[in-house]
Amino acid sequence: MSLPLTEEQRKKIEVNRQKALARRAEKLLEQHQNAGSGSSITTHPSQSKPGAFQNLPRDPSKPVSHGVIFKQQNPSSSSPGDQRPHNPHSVHVSTSEQAEGMWKRQEEMSTACPHHSPPSQMPLTGISPPLAQSPPGVSIPQLSGYELGQSHPQASHGTKSTPFANTTHESLAKAKSSQDTPASSSGQLPKDPELETTAAKPSTSGQNISDVHYGSGQVTPRTEGRLQQKLGASLPKAVSSQEGICVRNGDRFQVQIGYNAELIAVFKSLPSRRFDPATKTWNFSMNDYSALMRAAQRLRTVALQPLEGASSVAQTSLPSASSLRFVKGQCMLISRARFEADINYSEELITLFKQMDSGNYDVKTRKWNFLLEDHNKLIERARCLPQVQLSPLPKTLTLAFASQMEKTSLCPTADIPEADLSRVDPKLVSSLLPFQRAGVNFAIAKGGRLLLADDMGLGKTVQAICIAAFYRKEWPLLVVVPSSVRFTWEQAFLQWLPSLSPDQINVVVTGKDRLTTGLVNIVSFDLLSKLEKQLKTPFKVVIVDESHFLKNIKTARCRAAMPLLKVAKRVILLSGTPAMSRPSELYTQVIAVKPTFFPQFHSFGLRYCDAKRHAWGWDYSGSSNLGELKLLLEEAVMLRRLKSDVLSQLPAKQRKMVVVIPGRISAKLRASLDVAAKEMTTKNQSKGQQREALLLFFNRTAEAKIPSVIEYILDLLESGKEKFLVFAHHKMVLDAITNELERKKVQYIRIDGSTSSADRESLCQQFQLSERHAVAVLSITAANMGLTFSSANLVVFAELFWNPGVLMQAEDRVHRIGQLSSVGIHYLVARGTADDYIWPLIQEKMKVLGEAGVSEGNFSEMTETTDYVHKCLPFL
Repeated sequence: MSLPLTEEQRKKIEVNRQKALARRAEKLLEQHQNAGSGSSITTHPSQSKPGAFQNLPRDPSKPVSHGVIFKQQNPSSSSPGDQRPHNPHSVHVSTSEQAEGMWKRQEEMSTACPHHSPPSQMPLTGISPPLAQSPPGVSIPQLSGYELGQSHPQASHGTKSTPFANTTHESLAKAKSSQDTPASSSGQLPKDPELETTAAKPSTSGQNISDVHYGSGQVTPRTEGRLQQKLGASLPKAVSSQEGICVRNGDRFQVQIGYNAELIAVFKSLPSRRFDPATKTWNFSMNDYSALMRAAQRLRTVALQPLEGASSVAQTSLPSASSLRFVKGQCMLISRARFEADINYSEELITLFKQMDSGNYDVKTRKWNFLLEDHNKLIERARCLPQVQLSPLPKTLTLAFASQMEKTSLCPTADIPEADLSRVDPKLVSSLLPFQRAGVNFAIAKGGRLLLADDMGLGKTVQAICIAAFYRKEWPLLVVVPSSVRFTWEQAFLQWLPSLSPDQINVVVTGKDRLTTGLVNIVSFDLLSKLEKQLKTPFKVVIVDESHFLKNIKTARCRAAMPLLKVAKRVILLSGTPAMSRPSELYTQVIAVKPTFFPQFHSFGLRYCDAKRHAWGWDYSGSSNLGELKLLLEEAVMLRRLKSDVLSQLPAKQRKMVVVIPGRISAKLRASLDVAAKEMTTKNQSKGQQREALLLFFNRTAEAKIPSVIEYILDLLESGKEKFLVFAHHKMVLDAITNELERKKVQYIRIDGSTSSADRESLCQQFQLSERHAVAVLSITAANMGLTFSSANLVVFAELFWNPGVLMQAEDRVHRIGQLSSVGIHYLVARGTADDYIWPLIQEKMKVLGEAGVSEGNFSEMTETTDYVHKCLPFL
């Protein structure tokens, strides 16, 4: 069984068949004329009537074109181009007899060719009376249905019309276009100077049947495009045509229409074509407008509306882009109360700007700016200027600044109302610094949905816990964090919310753990993507620490987190560096807080990422309108304070205990840790035996902490931390850190016991002055004095040490003269290791030194966490 033909195959067969029929009809007519012995039917010049059909003798040496043309003869003189002698055998016939003879000839030619069922016909109107007479056996309605490229009305039963009929229809269309003139009303056709002049020129050989016609007794070329244009203006499109529209876009225009294979082929033939995959539309230069419209009018399946202001493309060409002096621009937000028009010079537009009451010209930027309340009025008036296209502010901005657009008396720095925190634990509320309390007020004023982007060390964790506690009635709470700080968050909740018990906090450690068993559920980004089946029950309150981890929407962590954030009632995002390098990284965080802002990334990219289209697609790696983006984020999404903004409220040092869990260690090492821990609990040991057991435990701890330490350092680098110090004691830990930094291609310096004095100073200056070196890997005992690293403001202790005085000296490598910021100090403490004994010991010794007045104060009170173990070693 054969497969049915496609539409393109059927069209191709039809075209080939028409060409064959044309050649056959031409040959038959030539044979018929040769058999006529040179005689023809014509009218005597003295008795001819306007509009009469003429069948002229031809030169056998020249090709023949099968067509007629309506030509008004001059009764007093013959055409100057007619050099042939008058045929004495010519006879005089009436107009109706001429038409009858023509129809008979067509019927003879039509019956010689096979025919298929004719296509749908459309009536022709406005035919002059002499032409409206029906041929023998053909009614006027049948004649009216005779259309260009269609079959003879009588040839529907096994016959097919020839190209001769097409030329006849061109003549009918010519008569139609003149129906409103006096000549047509009286049965006469008007004189066409262009066609008459063309007809006077002798024809050349090799012309196609559709390119020549008879007139004044000789074959002449037809004026190119003349009849096609008039036919296109007189004949309507098919009923089943596909409709589209042309829309101007600056110096180009866009075609908005559904898919059409024929039209796509036309698009691809134009040199200025461009396809936009984002909008799935084609656009072109204004220079190709006329060519496109002419080609589209030849397609029966397409009805393309012209550009606004272009009434008839076939008859008049559109002015070039340069002659239009078209200007295009956009409105941009410059403050919470004003916007500016970023557009080229236009005299009409400047006149409009001067008419606006709030208009103000900035001599520095050379741009006009206005109050937001005049935005809609300005855009409405600018649309009345035909050569101006001023794009309004995006809908996102008009929604975010709706109050300013309605009322300009709003103070740009309106105070956020004070939130009622009576339902939050008093210990937490009393511990908030003034700027932290302001952050909580901002979040509650925004309905618990915000991006808290405070600088590192400003207490984002404590603010987030306070905000979440305000909505405690909507718990259970989900906290999504990097895996290296899961247990740090657990300790923070226990410290700041005493009303919580440890059993109410669920830390997800493996993919087999339940996500919803606790009142507070803490999970890492990586594990969240593996717990998709447990995410069907949404959380109403969600905290995301280091939310810049969601910057790439294609990652598994982002795909898992975004659905949760969009349906949650309260979303608290935390990040000291929301965007690492470009504005596109902000998009996922913006829509997580405000899902209605920029539903499509493309619109965000065009506005703020300087989107550019290349052969391979769109490039969103740039940046644009950053001032406007900052205003939008600060108004509706983000709260950000730098250390320099609140330095007077910060302590000189901010210590933080980071709880880590030894992971990915071998079974042998795990067993040795268990043995060392058991040895520490053995009773009846001397002080020497206890010291020896703790030293062994300390060595085993160093090896066990390496994976967690490296993970934390990499998290800091990914968070955008520029420079920081890492202190460690054991050589194996220093080696592991530097090896990982080399593998990640992170530049660093290292100073340990093997570094010479000259090299120490050289490396120190290299770190201080170079922006490329991000990490200084230092030995606690070899680099705790005599060095200055004030270019950094963060110190990480990968290991603890017995003597707290040594730790204090190491801290002061950063906290020195020249330091302009508060210093952050992070102590990594591992559970189930020797740190369980050493950390409480350090706190106790610092307390004693503080009471004696030889230390800066209580070490425990200055550390942002609680003591989760209380061991006592009297021998140290």
